[in-house]
Amino acid sequence: MGGSSDGTPSTGPFGMLPYDEDEAGKAVLATFKSWDYTSCENHMCVPDFKKQAGVKEYQDKATYIYLYNPRRTLKNPDPTWLTGWDKMPEDEKANTSDETYQALIVAAMRRTWLAKCYADYLAIDKEARALDAKWATEIAEASKVPGPYGRIGALLDLQKTAQKSASSQSVIDILMTQVGFQRDLRIAIKKAYESTGRDYLYAIVSGAPQQNDVRARLDAATERDMYCAYAASNGTPKTPALDSAGRGNSYTERGAKYVKPLFSEETLKKIDRLQEKEEKKSVDEVRPGNFSKVYIEGIEKGEKEIPGHPKLGYYSGFGEVKKITQNSGKTELEILYAYTNEYAYDCVETNRIHSIQNGRIVYREICKTGKSIQETTVRLTLGEMPEGVTVQVGDKVEGYAIVKKHEAKTVTDTKPLIKKTELWVLELEHLSKLTRKEKLVGQWF
Repeated sequence: MGGSSDGTPSTGPFGMLPYDEDEAGKAVLATFKSWDYTSCENHMCVPDFKKQAGVKEYQDKATYIYLYNPRRTLKNPDPTWLTGWDKMPEDEKANTSDETYQALIVAAMRRTWLAKCYADYLAIDKEARALDAKWATEIAEASKVPGPYGRIGALLDLQKTAQKSASSQSVIDILMTQVGFQRDLRIAIKKAYESTGRDYLYAIVSGAPQQNDVRARLDAATERDMYCAYAASNGTPKTPALDSAGRGNSYTERGAKYVKPLFSEETLKKIDRLQEKEEKKSVDEVRPGNFSKVYIEGIEKGEKEIPGHPKLGYYSGFGEVKKITQNSGKTELEILYAYTNEYAYDCVETNRIHSIQNGRIVYREICKTGKSIQETTVRLTLGEMPEGVTVQVGDKVEGYAIVKKHEAKTVTDTKPLIKKTELWVLELEHLSKLTRKEKLVGQWF
């Protein structure tokens, strides 16, 4: 019994090769076509494939082990995936033949797994884009609501609803509840604040957005590749991870080098960069301006100012509404607040001990009692109000107002009495809070 230089014996133990080449080739092709990503696991893949194809070992007189090598007799059965077929060795030494079987197994697993993944994502994408369309209609309707309170409120209510169902438990959850409409909703909210002159309020209320899973939904092919690149190694509730044999583990790595990868290294890097870029972009596009809360007291002292909104500050609602009048179609409130404090003056020390502190006797004092009175009047002109909301006598109002005038006077300054008065003339730009008899009537962002 002799052998050829390519590692294939010219005859088997009975004077010929122990298999029919045509039949062996057909059996391997049939097995390859029927093989998929679920057909085997890990170290059993090569033995299971050969068993199903009916491939058996044979030996020469030197007891070298050989196997039928499909590369020697077959044309490339899958040029799309077996991109290195022509570079594969043809000899039938067992180790060399196993490389061919490894390549066939990896190609079949990758081909069928990717087809499954594409089909899975197609269903996900269809449902996700239907959700986007539904939310787009609701966002558009909310954005048409007249008035800043109604419009912003309607969009914020939508956001609360959206966030209740938001989840990052799996990549599918993210695609269905974080990607797409969530980003569109955030943009619509920012636009609503800005278009009603409340960019400062958006910054103060919303704060800096966090970089998370919220981003725009990209074209279907890109989203599909992002999904499948993740699923290949990690799996999802819908798409199982590709078995390590299909990815090219220690049992298939020699053959895997002849098979096209699911995704090239460059593609995987591109996907990672793209996802990071899109998430950062979605944060940047809703990032608020550099605003912080400023009170009317700070405005008057000239300490701070809201950029682009001169003399605008927060009125924290000291005092109750005492009077409501109408003037040229505008509602004016008169708010009064008085504060009285007592203090001691003209004190005379007695000979009676009050206490001992740090070893020192402290004697009682007889003092006269004086009063310090602070009276504040606020004349507040109301701007646009939330629909259906009216102010009544006795209410407390809070919000952002433009300081039109401020006067502070000391009316009396004697030992027994110090009296100061203060007048604020304000124009309310945004109502933040309305309280009636210690109960909240409403709060607006």
